[in-house]
Amino acid sequence: MIVQERGEELWVIRQTDHALLAGFLARQWGNDLFRRPEGFESFCLAVREHDNGWGEWELAPRIDPKRRVPYTFMSIPTEEHVGLYQRGIERVVQVDRYAGLLVSLHCAGLYDRSKATIPGFSAKYVKSTESRVVSEFLQSLKLQQLRLKVDLRGNPATKRLTEEKSLEANKRALEALDRLSLYFCLNSLADASIDNVPLYVNKEIPNQVNLNQDSRDQGSVDWELRPIGGNSVALAPYPFRKNPMPISILTRRVPKRIYGDESDFQGTLASAPYFPVDFTLHAMDEMGRTRSAVA
Repeated sequence: MIVQERGEELWVIRQTDHALLAGFLARQWGNDLFRRPEGFESFCLAVREHDNGWGEWELAPRIDPKRRVPYTFMSIPTEEHVGLYQRGIERVVQVDRYAGLLVSLHCAGLYDRSKATIPGFSAKYVKSTESRVVSEFLQSLKLQQLRLKVDLRGNPATKRLTEEKSLEANKRALEALDRLSLYFCLNSLADASIDNVPLYVNKEIPNQVNLNQDSRDQGSVDWELRPIGGNSVALAPYPFRKNPMPISILTRRVPKRIYGDESDFQGTLASAPYFPVDFTLHAMDEMGRTRSAVA
């Protein structure tokens, strides 16, 4: 659950709605300059369902018993976080093994300590007493990923998708779309960047893309985000087929206060109506220069 503090209110967005926005962005990927990721349908499924394990939790969201404020995706206890991702990954695996592999890899990346300075990554929220839980979880994910790779390599239709270069690119694309969706869900409209996004450049017209040689050689680029007023944001380089692209996120408002217990918060949230928060994403003509990281 994503919570924004807005004066005397809390604006609440379901984690599953954030994932739906990321999935919408994935479906829009691909234009004259940037081709679609390999295994596109499975990729879109992985992006859309990467947080589906939150569904049950968000039906009865909990509060921090000490502070008596609602837990967020950044403050939920690690053991609960692990459990809901285990459930969610298994669901995706049952539908599409390659999509499940991508979600498993993405989840493991959430605990990557090298990314702990980026908001939304779980590594910086893990207490020392929880390190064993995380270590065991990451080991189980590695074993799951090995099994899925073996299964996928045994099928000629999916063998190519398990090549490390392709798999790494799609994993990074999922992460980039997750962070782009969070940028809007957290309403953090400021100059920002999302690093290490795979290029997927259309090789037929490479000279039309405003990229330096280092980016081409590394196969990745940083997305640059720049607010341009009126809830509109410019992005470069722009990989989506629709430009400009309207974006809408369902949100609820609840009072910013101390809640007596979980039923108090759950009842207050259940009675709050949904309302849309709208943004527009535009292609930027030239790369920006900002380098602040976003979720």
